[in-house]
Amino acid sequence: MAEAQKRLAREYETIYLLKPETPDDQVEEIKERLRGVVGREGGKVIRFTNQGKRRTAFPVAKDQKALYVHCLYLGLPGLVAEFERNLRMIDVVTKFQSVKLSDLIDIDSRQVEADVKVAPVEEEKPREERAFGEREESFDAEASEGGEE
Repeated sequence: MAEAQKRLAREYETIYLLKPETPDDQVEEIKERLRGVVGREGGKVIRFTNQGKRRTAFPVAKDQKALYVHCLYLGLPGLVAEFERNLRMIDVVTKFQSVKLSDLIDIDSRQVEADVKVAPVEEEKPREERAFGEREESFDAEASEGGEE
């Protein structure tokens, strides 16, 4: 009796940044293109997570914000090179990074999860800029009242 052989692969994640003005329909188009790349290479997309528009730590492509998208997928080692090659060809992709999470994962045992769209993060309001040495008037008024007595 022949046993069913397990198809073993590696688990990867790729985070890529899109220009902040990218429309939602183009974001979906990019996701479907990348799904097709993974499928052609014999892999399996587990989940896409759209983390929304967030502030970057430093300017990326002269923008302070970017759309963050996370992709979790399974595949053979050559898949990452093809995935990243396709990301390089898309004009709205400004940065990306891929990481291998684990080895020897059975492709058939992992379930595909629904795509996730994370609620946008409320950003803090920027502080008022003041000239060096400038003080708020309420602070000066309290200090002068206390000093006279």
